[in-house]
Amino acid sequence: MKEKFKDSALSPKERAEDLLPRLTLREKVGQVNQKLYGFQSYTCNGEHVELADSFKEEVEKWGGLGVLYGLYRADPWANKDYTTGLTGMNAIRAYNLAQHYVLEHSRFGIPMLMSSECPHGHQALDGYLLPVNLGMGAAWNPKLVEEGFKVVGEQQKEMGVDFALVSMLDILRDPRWGRSEECYGEDPYLCGQNAAAAVKGCASAGLEVVAKHFCAQGETTGGVNASAARIGERELREIHLPAMKEAVKAGATGVMAAYNEIDGVPCHANEWLLKDVLREGLGFDGIVMARRSD
Repeated sequence: MKEKFKDSALSPKERAEDLLPRLTLREKVGQVNQKLYGFQSYTCNGEHVELADSFKEEVEKWGGLGVLYGLYRADPWANKDYTTGLTGMNAIRAYNLAQHYVLEHSRFGIPMLMSSECPHGHQALDGYLLPVNLGMGAAWNPKLVEEGFKVVGEQQKEMGVDFALVSMLDILRDPRWGRSEECYGEDPYLCGQNAAAAVKGCASAGLEVVAKHFCAQGETTGGVNASAARIGERELREIHLPAMKEAVKAGATGVMAAYNEIDGVPCHANEWLLKDVLREGLGFDGIVMARRSD
């Protein structure tokens, strides 16, 4: 008799409930792990793509792989360009190679999910690019933002991406902050409308959207990235929550916790923020991604 988790006629919930008790604790941890940098998981030489030892070691350590982040990412930080990165058939080869390895080294054949940055377009070689968020915000045209992100979503979906990580929740409070360009501006209403537009655009292409960063990351101290947000609850609710509220209403299925702390508690470990405010107050029922620990 076929195990329930292998029966595609059943709902994802039914299949997951059957599969979960079969996994060891280590395998469960592996399924919620997004530690790897995908752009460091391969080497590319001409038409030859090879998986890195670090990728294989991570898969074998956890008996599978939950999410691979940034396989196609190409920028100075990733140190990928047209000679070392993935384009055309090489992008397909790399995806198939990585997915096959994961399936072969998972006891239950669980495929990995793919997440990819989408700050102002698909962060890949030959990716469709939009103006940075500040530029889009200056246009005061959420409908145009939605149309742009629809193209981005279609491109990512074609490349096997499951989760688009989209900067849309940060409100610009200090222009000295080095990530100011990721904000749609300083106005909570405008930021909320554009956040909803970005979610709708990507989702229309069948892509799951992870909104980031939650919450108040733009409220930096002295413009220092990841510094404490020195605000009270009124500022939090009036300035920083509207964008998240609109993203939830628009259908965001994931949210990434911010790097900062609020009132001394880091956002990714703030039960009041993530449970009472986000889930119970705003009605969010999706996944919460914490930042990398290293």
